[in-house]
Amino acid sequence: MTRRDRLRDLTIAEIKATARQQMAESGTAGISLSTIARAMEMTAPALYRYFASRDQLVTALIVDAFNDLANAIQAAELAAETKPTPLKIATSCLAYREWAIAHPVDFQLIYGNPIPGYVAPAEITVPLARRPFNGLIRHFLEAYRSGELIIPIQYTLVPATISAHLAVWLPEAGYDLPEPLLCLLMSTWARMHGMVMLEIFEHMGPVVGDCAAFYRYELGAFLQQLGLTWPKEGSTDG
Repeated sequence: MTRRDRLRDLTIAEIKATARQQMAESGTAGISLSTIARAMEMTAPALYRYFASRDQLVTALIVDAFNDLANAIQAAELAAETKPTPLKIATSCLAYREWAIAHPVDFQLIYGNPIPGYVAPAEITVPLARRPFNGLIRHFLEAYRSGELIIPIQYTLVPATISAHLAVWLPEAGYDLPEPLLCLLMSTWARMHGMVMLEIFEHMGPVVGDCAAFYRYELGAFLQQLGLTWPKEGSTDG
């Protein structure tokens, strides 16, 4: 890599860092290339040599966020690869929360309110959006096929409209999953995501006090409903 390439990479990293600071102060919709240029003491035309538009910068930030989240979860899963399947599932879910709490701006960028006027390029963002959940899907399927995971009767009765959609979506997405299991996975994510969002926006803490403990408590209770043994309190190895 040439010195010019290194300087370009450093400038791009600074632009992204400035954009994240801008989002932290004004929300994800507050990204402005002209404001970023002023903060970096650059002219707007100079900044456009790195990102041709606001949308291009937003897409780059989304790509970084999804990849960083996926890498964090996958690193946690790798450390737990020899553990029992229930603990692998718990590890994926816990890593999701830990990354979100450590990166609230990036988390809100990829899962929060849409940015007015921005349309994400699906061919880029959709595959990346699935990356963080590849391990969780694999672990659920493993537990289902081994008989450890029991799908509650409520989830076996998939509404006809959802079933019709999944009949098309599952093959397109490349997932070989029974429809009830996919719905169960979505319910798991809804619980994980809902708790994290409540914590980030400070709605949960005033009520439960220890948000991390409540997350484990709720996640453990849900997994037990599926027949999956949850690690004892304070256990790290199941």
